[in-house]
Amino acid sequence: MTLLSRTLLVVFVLGAAILCLSPNFTSNRLTIVFHETRWQGDEKVVIPEQEVDEFIADRENGLGLYFPENQCIKAADNPRQCTLSRRFLTEAQVNELAQAFPEFIDEDRTFIQPDAIERFFSFLSEKSYKNLRIKLGLDLQGGMRAVLRADFDHYVKRLRENYAHSLKELEGKIAAAPEAEKTDLLRQKQDIESKFVISEERKVELLAEAKRVIDKRLASQNLTEPEVRVQPGSYSIAVDMPGAGNSQEVLRRIKDTVTVEYRIVQQNEAADRLREERFDIYLQKLQELYTADVRPDPREIEVLLKEVVKEADLKPEDGQLFLYWRRGRKANSALLPREFRLLGPVVMDGNDMSDAQASINPLTPYYRISFVLNADGATKFADITTANRGKQLAILWGDRVMSEPNINEPITGGMGEITGQFEQSEAEEVASVIKEGALPLSLEVLSVSFVGPSLGLDSIAAGLYSIAVGFFLVVLFMVLYYKLSGFVAIVALFFNVVLMLAVLSLLEFTLTLPGLAGIILTVGMAVDANVIIFEKMKEEVETGRSPALAIESGYASSFWTILDANITTIIAAIILFYTKDGPIMGFAITLFWGLVASMFTALFVTRWMYDLVQKIHRLKTLSIGLSIQEGGR
Repeated sequence: MTLLSRTLLVVFVLGAAILCLSPNFTSNRLTIVFHETRWQGDEKVVIPEQEVDEFIADRENGLGLYFPENQCIKAADNPRQCTLSRRFLTEAQVNELAQAFPEFIDEDRTFIQPDAIERFFSFLSEKSYKNLRIKLGLDLQGGMRAVLRADFDHYVKRLRENYAHSLKELEGKIAAAPEAEKTDLLRQKQDIESKFVISEERKVELLAEAKRVIDKRLASQNLTEPEVRVQPGSYSIAVDMPGAGNSQEVLRRIKDTVTVEYRIVQQNEAADRLREERFDIYLQKLQELYTADVRPDPREIEVLLKEVVKEADLKPEDGQLFLYWRRGRKANSALLPREFRLLGPVVMDGNDMSDAQASINPLTPYYRISFVLNADGATKFADITTANRGKQLAILWGDRVMSEPNINEPITGGMGEITGQFEQSEAEEVASVIKEGALPLSLEVLSVSFVGPSLGLDSIAAGLYSIAVGFFLVVLFMVLYYKLSGFVAIVALFFNVVLMLAVLSLLEFTLTLPGLAGIILTVGMAVDANVIIFEKMKEEVETGRSPALAIESGYASSFWTILDANITTIIAAIILFYTKDGPIMGFAITLFWGLVASMFTALFVTRWMYDLVQKIHRLKTLSIGLSIQEGGR
């Protein structure tokens, strides 16, 4: 490479790295949005603006308790919104504030305003900006801990709903069967009813299964070191979440019982009544709730659906009420509840599927989900489609009817498709839900708290002190032993750390103590690479070569040695990463990107610095621990 091309490469990479890190050192603006209403029992009441103002000014039990040095300035056009500025503001602090005052603060709309640089890098994110602020884990800055309690009563209720149809059929068979056949039928009925009694052993099994599902879900939330623990004594699960963004959104994702379900569409007089015009007003209200800026309160949806059940005089035997979601007739219309549906019990769910992929549907402008059934699911699906030929099979995502294809013939291949008016993000989320698996039981949020660093402030201070001392000793040794060349190595080492942190910021990585250990290790390996290069250069100088030729030959002969040494360690880092263990993953990620950065700085940055100095000063000596005059070749 020429000096010009090397200069352009180094300037571009280092400039981009510094640009990525800059949002960490600028003043952050936090926009806080306050609730307009609160629930008092079953009634929603308006929160007076004066009460909001008092909360903002309160330094003992309000906003001033968390931000005493900052004044939250209210927006001129919105009395329920204020903005404050602060350096080193973290999402963990915002989450803690929202959890401390949920009756006042609307967490879904409260956010740290992105920096101009973060907006510039928005093409790297699905959001309107790229979060470039370095996140610290539980062991370094603390974080959020949630305790979720298992709802076994709801689990039993769902079991009863799922087996209601089978029990009804068995009861009919028992009533009509001769005495000789009743014994076997009664035993089948008892086997089903025994499932409704949850033993202690079964409760532990369900909690362990729920933990496995939560582990999978957290792995997709970009939390490097989450920890999930089953607490059998209290029938609960504790989850530690470092670096969590919107705590409510993360919790919703964790405890979401949403899965894919199959139910038979009921065709009866009650279903016909729901198509009458008088029910359009309820659909309109539901659409208004789902199109509002704020996520609809589940209680409001529940109240509206109860009104529909009462107005339509629906009985349990008519079927269960659901909403059919589809897009309107106009182009680019939103996916909204457009019709009511009465459905039978669950005949199959996401647990019967082993894999799913989202892809574009070649027949429509929307996406589809292709799924593969497990062995039990394939048998069950074949039986369902055989027994219900000519009927409609509703496919639900959570409580939403997304599609209701006609069953024209039995499906026995063990594979299928979910088609509907899915956008790409929706189809990918459904596929993700299928692959992650459904929670076997409902989880209730028992408590949410924010914990301090698990290592303690003294341990963290001691760790940072040791890192600083070690770094200083490395700097001292390199400068004393290798003279000005040692200084070049130190400058490159600084850029190595900057480049590594910039990559971790782009990845929205959560930095923890094992991650710090990976950074320190790569710093040591970066120094080692420079030592190899310097020793090769010294050998060339001792043979009488000029500084320019010594530099050229030193880097050329060191290249493969450094590459081989780092590649073997990179392979080890990749293997560690795929263990999927939180602390080990954190160490592996920093080790991997640290090694990549160290190879770049050792082979390109230091070489560029030498070439630049050589170009400007025409070196006659090389300060590399020896004082050798130019001579020879």
